[in-house]
Amino acid sequence: MATQPPSAPSASPTIAPEPAATSEETATATPEPTPTPDRSAQEFLDSLAGEFHFVLAEEFEALVELAEEWNPDGQISIAVVLPDETLHGYEATESRISASAVKPLWAAAALEAAGLEAVRSQAYSALILSDNLAGGRLIDLAGGVDAVNTWTWNVAQLSDTRLEAWRFQDPNRVAEDFRPENPLGNRTTMADLAHFFARLYKGELLGPDENAALQQWLLDTSHSLNSPRDLDGILLDRLPLEVAESSLHKAGWLRPNCCPAEYRQMIDAGVIVLPDDSWYALAILSARGEFYDVTNQWVALASCRIYAFIAEDPDLECVREGDGVHDPEIWPEAGTGIQ
Repeated sequence: MATQPPSAPSASPTIAPEPAATSEETATATPEPTPTPDRSAQEFLDSLAGEFHFVLAEEFEALVELAEEWNPDGQISIAVVLPDETLHGYEATESRISASAVKPLWAAAALEAAGLEAVRSQAYSALILSDNLAGGRLIDLAGGVDAVNTWTWNVAQLSDTRLEAWRFQDPNRVAEDFRPENPLGNRTTMADLAHFFARLYKGELLGPDENAALQQWLLDTSHSLNSPRDLDGILLDRLPLEVAESSLHKAGWLRPNCCPAEYRQMIDAGVIVLPDDSWYALAILSARGEFYDVTNQWVALASCRIYAFIAEDPDLECVREGDGVHDPEIWPEAGTGIQ
């Protein structure tokens, strides 16, 4: 039986809770606090949490401005979850179309319901190739759409994630209260995705063998982009090679020729493992931008800049030639309108 993880924070996604200062701490506070005999090591670390959040929030704002400059019609969401499940983000709790980014949740629910050997046959196709038929079979192994939702809400404790329907090869694979007029009912938030990956990485959701297998499958996903039209390695593409190879993720996308322009998006979420084995969970979305190649450039750049801040690696070069400039040769069908 999986252990119950801590509840997700209910505070605003852009404000991390700070410990209340005692009158003694207030009186002795300095711009750069240091441990003192009357202050515990934990109190010292807590005193830095607000500064970390403030500077990271500034980085988010810079990324927001860049997204608005590159893709004025776009929408973005960012969530960073630390090992203690503190959430830092921008629009982190906004409901978004989940696409294939939630397939690891289906795999986890299937592992608990059907066991490792049953899931193994579908895992490579569903998680590494992002095959939609295999994804549907994971839902079936979990016991169906409603069973996936029950696992998501009660075990993973992700209250803002819902599977409405996945009708690839089976038109009846729908929730009990499925509403045909709501074709975009598969929803999640970047906060939920980041919390899922944090809890998975800490081993809180599954038994040891199932947890290890799911993490390995997500580690075997693409760590870089082989071409500008690639979509499955964006989160890790600009990170240092050793970091990318140690990190796990799953992307989900709605690309040109798939959907009307207002539904196009890229989500990528996972766990970024630093060289010292510390880690954080990250989920990033860019949606509705006019230019899909620029959408993907921004997600890769945002992931890199967040890593550079958290890893304290100011020399990491995150910018690539051509960033922010639409190249019609990459996605010639990426303009606005219905495809």
